[in-house]
Amino acid sequence: MDFASAPLEALLMQNAATDQLETYIDQLNHHFRETAKSEKERFGALQILLPSLKAYLMRLDTYAEREAILQTYLEPLIRMSFKHDSMVATESVSMLSDSAAFWMVRSMEGHDDEEDMDTFQKNKNNFGRANLLLFLGQLLLAMESEPDFVDLQPVRYIESCLTDPRSEEWNALHLHVNALIGSHPTLDLECCLDVISRFVTEVGDKDKVDVTGWMDVVMAIAVAMLPCTDAPIQTKLMNDLIPNVFRWQHSQPLDVVPLEKRNRWAEEIARQMLWKRITQIFGLPATNLLRSETYGFIANGLRSNESIYRKYSAYVLKRIIDFTSKYPNMIPKRSWTRYFQWSVDDSELYSLRWADWFLLYEIMHETVIHLVEPVLPRFERLLTNDHMTVDPSWWILLFHRGFQNDTASVKKGILEYIFSLENAKALRVLGAQNDFIFGALLKTVDVMALYSVPTQGTLVSPFGEKLKGFMYRLTQVFDNPDQKVNFLSQLIQYMSHVLNGYIPILFILEAISEADGIPSWAADELKAMRYLVDRHRNFQIPKSKLYLRKLAIRAVIKFANTSKLSFSDVAKTVSSLITDFPIRSTSEEYKLIQGWLEESVAKDKSLDTLLHQLKERADAYISTTASDEEEGRPKKQRVTLLFNTFTNVLKDVSISLVLFNRLLILLDSIWDIYDVAFDGYLSLLMGLNIIPDVLRRIDDQYLSLEANNVTDDNMLRLFISMTRHILKFDSSFEDHIRRQSITDHYHRCVELLKQNGLPPVANREMTKVAHVQLLGVLYDACMENQALILDCDDKIANLLCAAQLRKTPEALQVRSRTWGDTLSEFIRCKWESIEMMIRYASERMNRDKSIKVGLDDSFLDPEFLFQEGIEQLECASELCATSVMSCVGEIISMPWEKSYDMVEKAIEYSIGLINENLYQSKAAPPMMRAIIRMVFQPELLSRPALNNDGGPIKRALQYILELGELKPFIVTQCVERLHAYWSTHTPEADDSMLQYIPEIAKLLIFGPLRDRDDQKLEAAVAYKLEDPAIIHEAENSAEIVFTQNDYMARVYLNDLILRLDKNNDKHVLFAERIMDALLDEMSNDKYKCYQFLSTIEHRSKLRLWCSLMLLHRFVTENTVDHYVKRMSAVMKGETQVSVRCYMEWIMIRLYLAFPNRLTHLYSLLDEADTAPHHTVSILTVILSLGFKLDDTSAKGYFDEIFPRIIQWLTSNNFTVRLYAYCAWFRNLKACRDRGLNPGFDKNQYMVSLIRFMENYSETSKFKDKFESQFYMTEFDPIEDFNIEFIFRQLMSVFGVIDNEKIASRAFYKVNPNLVDWCPFTNPKRKRVYTSVDPNELLEEPLSPTKKYDAAASNASEEASYQKKIMPWEMMLETDVDLTKSLVQKKRRRNDLIVVASLVDRLPNLAGLCRTCEIFNAALLVVYSIKIKDDPQFTSISVASERWMPMMEVGETDIPDFLEKKKAEGYTLCGLEQTTTSATLGEYDFPERCVLLLGKERQGIPANLLQMLDQTIEIPQQGITRSLNVHVSGAICIYEYTKQMQWRQ
Repeated sequence: MDFASAPLEALLMQNAATDQLETYIDQLNHHFRETAKSEKERFGALQILLPSLKAYLMRLDTYAEREAILQTYLEPLIRMSFKHDSMVATESVSMLSDSAAFWMVRSMEGHDDEEDMDTFQKNKNNFGRANLLLFLGQLLLAMESEPDFVDLQPVRYIESCLTDPRSEEWNALHLHVNALIGSHPTLDLECCLDVISRFVTEVGDKDKVDVTGWMDVVMAIAVAMLPCTDAPIQTKLMNDLIPNVFRWQHSQPLDVVPLEKRNRWAEEIARQMLWKRITQIFGLPATNLLRSETYGFIANGLRSNESIYRKYSAYVLKRIIDFTSKYPNMIPKRSWTRYFQWSVDDSELYSLRWADWFLLYEIMHETVIHLVEPVLPRFERLLTNDHMTVDPSWWILLFHRGFQNDTASVKKGILEYIFSLENAKALRVLGAQNDFIFGALLKTVDVMALYSVPTQGTLVSPFGEKLKGFMYRLTQVFDNPDQKVNFLSQLIQYMSHVLNGYIPILFILEAISEADGIPSWAADELKAMRYLVDRHRNFQIPKSKLYLRKLAIRAVIKFANTSKLSFSDVAKTVSSLITDFPIRSTSEEYKLIQGWLEESVAKDKSLDTLLHQLKERADAYISTTASDEEEGRPKKQRVTLLFNTFTNVLKDVSISLVLFNRLLILLDSIWDIYDVAFDGYLSLLMGLNIIPDVLRRIDDQYLSLEANNVTDDNMLRLFISMTRHILKFDSSFEDHIRRQSITDHYHRCVELLKQNGLPPVANREMTKVAHVQLLGVLYDACMENQALILDCDDKIANLLCAAQLRKTPEALQVRSRTWGDTLSEFIRCKWESIEMMIRYASERMNRDKSIKVGLDDSFLDPEFLFQEGIEQLECASELCATSVMSCVGEIISMPWEKSYDMVEKAIEYSIGLINENLYQSKAAPPMMRAIIRMVFQPELLSRPALNNDGGPIKRALQYILELGELKPFIVTQCVERLHAYWSTHTPEADDSMLQYIPEIAKLLIFGPLRDRDDQKLEAAVAYKLEDPAIIHEAENSAEIVFTQNDYMARVYLNDLILRLDKNNDKHVLFAERIMDALLDEMSNDKYKCYQFLSTIEHRSKLRLWCSLMLLHRFVTENTVDHYVKRMSAVMKGETQVSVRCYMEWIMIRLYLAFPNRLTHLYSLLDEADTAPHHTVSILTVILSLGFKLDDTSAKGYFDEIFPRIIQWLTSNNFTVRLYAYCAWFRNLKACRDRGLNPGFDKNQYMVSLIRFMENYSETSKFKDKFESQFYMTEFDPIEDFNIEFIFRQLMSVFGVIDNEKIASRAFYKVNPNLVDWCPFTNPKRKRVYTSVDPNELLEEPLSPTKKYDAAASNASEEASYQKKIMPWEMMLETDVDLTKSLVQKKRRRNDLIVVASLVDRLPNLAGLCRTCEIFNAALLVVYSIKIKDDPQFTSISVASERWMPMMEVGETDIPDFLEKKKAEGYTLCGLEQTTTSATLGEYDFPERCVLLLGKERQGIPANLLQMLDQTIEIPQQGITRSLNVHVSGAICIYEYTKQMQWRQ
């Protein structure tokens, strides 16, 4: 019994009358059994009922009366609460067990009155004896009815253990059980054991009760029950009941339990009774042990993480299977447990199934994925087999085993297989296994590392999307509505209270929110949902919280069972779902909630009922007690109607303050949410003419000069909020009344702040925070309503600065926070009010130009405030630092003379505060924004001394850049302010710009990768949260990453460059210095070595050259040589084609602008020892010059260029020759089109060369191929010069990752004003490309003149296969990475795909690459495309990798790749020796063939062999029975090529 029972019992016995006690018992008993609505109420009733019953029983005089009361009240309670299906709480059952044991002993003990003992003796079936028979009978009956216990003969065993098998106790029990058979009430066995165990403990202290015979029976029954495999029952037997009986035996005197009997118990029970029972258990046939509970223990052991448990469980299961398979005829005819089935006729089949199971159990723990993957498809067949010989739970148990695998790839592979299941029957089997879904699967997926988002491509977690698809199918597949309801109920509870990772929760919630709805969630489930959205510990990121609420709204509307929900459940849930969710009246979520309330929640399909209930709640709140169910989200026109009653109450000046304040809480709440939902301020008090009275009643509570003021923090915040609403926004407030009210509040507030007597008055100190806040509200209201009527002089400034919060004992007792936090809160409010006063003062200065700062006595001195602010910054805490920094920034913005030292101190202290709180998610971001606003403003940027190298402003900028590497958004916020000032292009702004050349150069290439897994997951969540229209607009650009906007820093500064004036000398100087700084950056060693695509170095170079594209227009006649030489030198060392194209473009434009510098181009073409990639770039430059040069320059150009192209037509480098051919044809076409033929027809050498090149099939093919490439023919260096093409489209052409591209709309948003020399887009070029979908650029239909002649191509390719085939597409992809799709449409290759992803040695891969190129294979598949950059590879491949198509497919992805190719019509062949392999030379290769090569030494893994259509082996005659994988592959590739050639 709980600790309060004894005092309550004593109180009742001493003070309550007997008839009162009887009345209490009747009422409490009725409430417990009939009217209690919840277990909480029932438990509370029982806590009073049992002490009351005991007090009443102690008052009774006779034993008979006591027995009657026990049988009337306690016995029915016991039977009701101990029933097997009872829902009574565990706490209540425990109290009843104690009480039952106590009164059973008292009942069997008799009565203290000797005269009443006759009644006791005559009444053998008393309460104690009857209930002992009842509980023991339940145990004996369970053993006799349980099939497996029958074979153990429990009755015979008990009789053999009893001292006297004919004892009165045993006979009575036997008769009692026989009478109950067939109609006995089923009680919970654990409850029965509990009461018996407590009875034994209770009776140990009673000398008058002779229970020796009963103890014999209890011990015998307890030992007989030991074979029970139910763990809780075993625990109660072994740990409680049997030890308690031993304790009773040792506590009894020798005359009750003689010494010889004690020895017999100690010896016989331990050595005979227990041992006899154990031998009986193991002497049974093996089949009799196969009970569901037994196999539950075995299954638990097999699922255990402890190896020893798994080992012994597997051993026991194997012994059972072995024995059953050897002696199948011993199987009884009765049905077995569903966990184990066996058939005598199919004994061999059953044995094979179990052999398979044990094999799979071992395989699932293999550490290599290719050993596990081949067996996974078998599970679907096993789970859906109609002739199942093994229960599905055993097959699913194998997944448990797989989840214990230490190899992450194996575990992930098993999960992905499960997620791929689509068979409805298999899904139903899985869904029915709750212990698997909620005990293993969801626990295993609760690992954030599984949900990694690839660096390349769309912001999607592949694993997460697979989990979502699986959970959606699982939710949909239930054909039994009750099972689906149960599943969904468990799922929401599991997500709320068990799952830790926010990512799996979001994916699961997304899945079920898309599934078909069914009424599933009642009050408990909605409570779990509220816990999830409000209190889950891992939803810390704002975007994830918003997306969670968005999904939760959809899920609740689909699955809430409104028939089981109260108004309170609905109101609380809606409140939780929309808290911190920016829901607007036009949003989809708003409409969903409104529709749900009307159609599902409201019984009359209208909100009127709900609004009426809400009004009743609000009425009750105002008139009685507070409630946490203030509001829903009714329609706009209903808001005022709903609260009309309360606003009318305000007219009654006689209402109490309690009612008045509760009304204010409601009005303040609805005022706040109205503005968010309906985009407008709500004048609840409009037309009521009660504003002055309302304000007066508010003011009297906290602005009193004489009486005590309200000190409660919540109430003070309410008063300030309502005052702000009324004075600042209420449109019903007449202007002159508003002004007067503001003035009155101001003077009263000032008077209160001046009261600083000693000793400090607690009431004044505790309301001082509100007084300071009110001053800020008043200044804000004046600015909002253009009423500049308040003072802003040194007096009020000094008063605010001097205001101090003094410590009082009362304040320390009342405040819920520490004194330090209280003081910080006061400082924060004080400096927020000072900041509002500074803004007010600035507004006055803007209107009154006669005000002179520092010279006008009626105006504040900002220098004094600045010094005070610096002193405050030096000792500020994280709670108030942001407010102080923000205020200091406002002070700086005023025009007064700032000293270098003061500014330096302000910045130094601010940086120190940020460093102290850098990793506090709530404190650091506001501080960072505050320091940016404080430092980067015109008043400081315009002062040269502060902006010199090493100065405070530059130090602050450098600090922001360092922070920007860790924190997104901060650098863009800084650059936005710099852009706002510099873009004014005032002389001061231009001078400031010139001081920041190195910093601007860094910012032009700024943008960390931010590719940590957690950052990419955050981006993926933000991607899902955004509106589809916004996502569509942001596709294929950096805008698609919604969790950072680093690219905008580059947009702002490139916009600044875009709008520089060539006629402004400062702008010209700025542009030249920036170009030099960027080119200096390109000389950095980190850019000289080869970099992979999409690395930060690659991206930085792209950004740098994009900016140079906008800057090169400032190159003049005097500087052109300098820049042409520098850019040419940089181009020599650049190998990445996506970067080189920008260099080539700038060079083209410079030569067009300065044609007299073409001699430099000629000199470059004359250099014979340049690297091939540099020569290719020079040849690319001359592709367009012939079309764009003016006639005068073009004639001389053609005279010079053709002889120089000819020399490169003879290069031994194939790529150089190809580009030389293209340059020849392009320039020849330009020369002829413009009629500038420089005497070609008269030069017999040129005529011969032109004729040969036009007629020779190889060069003709070169020409056709080049004319199909955009960059070679369609690209126009003049027409394509626009923002869209520079920052996005050209990157699309060369395959740059999407999140590096910047769409022109980003520039348009910064400044929509057009710039003639470089427009945002060029609509005329839409036929060639489009910014919406870069793929359209590559899929543009060719003109009829450019259509490829397949027949001619086939004819030209009828050459020896020992001659290299012209690998056009790979040459283009390597050097200019153009469209693959167009080339593949016109390229005729052998349909042979060589898969070498299992080959890991570079020499073998390099040799295969060379072989595949020679024999014109369609594709070589390798494990990593980066091998092409390895010197060892290139030294063997001899440049074949430049034109051999190669594709990266990891080893784990080979099965998917093979399946895809098989679906495309390819035959899958493997080079491997198997029992069914065909001999090379005898096998006829299909035309469309995939050739899989195995690993060196190991060959092709088993899982891949099963997927192949044919294996091929090379006949061998020597002693050595193996060939190198490259040699084997080369032989096979040659044989395929030979067969294809013969067929042609």
